[in-house]
Amino acid sequence: MDDTPGPGLRADARRNQERILDAARVVIAEQGPDFGVPDVAARAGVGLRTVYRRFARREDLIGAVFERYVTDEVQPIVEAAVDRQDPWQALAAGLEATVVTVAANSALLTAARDTALVTRATAEGFVKPLSRALERAQAAGVARPDLDASDFPSLIAMVVATMLAVPDLETEQPARWRRYLVLLLAGCRASESGDPLP
Repeated sequence: MDDTPGPGLRADARRNQERILDAARVVIAEQGPDFGVPDVAARAGVGLRTVYRRFARREDLIGAVFERYVTDEVQPIVEAAVDRQDPWQALAAGLEATVVTVAANSALLTAARDTALVTRATAEGFVKPLSRALERAQAAGVARPDLDASDFPSLIAMVVATMLAVPDLETEQPARWRRYLVLLLAGCRASESGDPLP
């Protein structure tokens, strides 16, 4: 593709960048965290130099794909899930939506984690919409009062790890992983015993 400066460069550059990000998302999903940047260029239909002109380092490319994924997909999905009238259903739906999207994009998250793009702070921001749902559920007395939104990244990781470690949870019996999500949610509910979290 010709990147010679000209009247339409800004629009061309923008289109190239979108094609590169779309291609990178597919290649990462297919090849995993150790994906090849030349494969991204080939799928995007641009030269390798064009990719490196837009993203000087491999980490920059991963970061851009990850940021777009969180902004364009995760946040709207979780926002829609937690926008329910029933406080407990809002929290449960938000957690389920997050688990499903994280599991479906595990290669991208692994790549982001391996390049130090996913920190504890990033993970907490990743589930930020769940904070509102948790506050509502706690105010309604249906979620345990000592549960904190910062617990969610670890809780979500537990279910996702189970989904990925046991392939038949997704293929042969797709409903089985929901057992573990239900067990996790049961631990988030307010209980009469009131046993405090350690």
